[in-house]
Amino acid sequence: MSDMSSQKKLYIAGMGMVSPVGGNVAMTAATVNAGISAYAASDFYSVNGNAVTMALVPNEIFDEMHVEIGEGDRFSAQHDRIIKMAIMAANEASTYQSIKQPIPLLMAMTDVPRDLSDLVPFIQSLAENCRPIIDPKLTRSFYSGRAAGIEAIDFAFSYLFDAPQDFILIGGSDSCVEDASLAQLDSAGRLLANQVQNGYAPGEGAGFLLLTRHPELALVREGKIIALHPPGIAEESGHLHSKVVYRGDGLDQAFKRALINHQQQNIQYIYSSMNGENYWAKEMGVAQIRNKKSFSENVKIQHPADCIGDVGSATAPILIALAVERLFKHSKLQTHLVYSSSDTAKRGAIVIEKINALEQV
Repeated sequence: MSDMSSQKKLYIAGMGMVSPVGGNVAMTAATVNAGISAYAASDFYSVNGNAVTMALVPNEIFDEMHVEIGEGDRFSAQHDRIIKMAIMAANEASTYQSIKQPIPLLMAMTDVPRDLSDLVPFIQSLAENCRPIIDPKLTRSFYSGRAAGIEAIDFAFSYLFDAPQDFILIGGSDSCVEDASLAQLDSAGRLLANQVQNGYAPGEGAGFLLLTRHPELALVREGKIIALHPPGIAEESGHLHSKVVYRGDGLDQAFKRALINHQQQNIQYIYSSMNGENYWAKEMGVAQIRNKKSFSENVKIQHPADCIGDVGSATAPILIALAVERLFKHSKLQTHLVYSSSDTAKRGAIVIEKINALEQV
């Protein structure tokens, strides 16, 4: 087992977020920590004639935006909201640093194929509204849904230590506002509504993380900075769309790889992508039991989907930012685990740790 002091780390240099309970990181974190939920009956009705419960970003947040993104040859409200949330979150994440030229952008994308034909290009809109930090030529996408953000961070570890770049931007933006995909979920009995026993509330939001390999460029609060350890990535053969028997091996292996240097029962919080469906609770229980030597006796489980709904491919960046905010706010907290599981095979887990800034410079 390698020495933790010699292990590669990345550091949080900035964060941005838009969610159903807030237009920035601070507001979202405060509201989620207070347990305030954005769940409400939507305009979408299930096949049983019941209003589906969703968590949507208030239209007032979009109304305050003054951006030009065009509408392509056709218009999609979902695509429009995804772009606008991404612009807001990316701009917030970059305000912490003075960045004068484009930096690499790694985007977490849905694991469900979408028809983007005749729609204004997503990355091009980001580049035009987030100058000068985003250049389409320096962008790469990861198509594994909820786990894609952690998969992108795994790539960032390889990239930043081999390339002459100080920063890299990790982002995810997603919205449930699309009738065809909602209808498909409804037919599978997965949407939260009356007469549905095992459904979840679709949500929407965006999360962006500005990362650096230089601790001196990290975001500092009260002499502390946040380090990200190399994540664990694995695949679950018995995922939701598979006919293979589910045994919980995917998330267990992701935990083990992320926790290899954290065996001292020091994980105080687990930030989870669980959205209310039974499958995810079972998966979480299996992974936690199999890796219990890494968790404190009183480890607490946070599943923000209870407040903001299932935010899809934005899940991992949002979870990490919320975990970072908790670490900064509470002096006695030091180490959290964040994990996110896709509907398809990919599973990702990562340890984030609060450390003294001066010791790293």
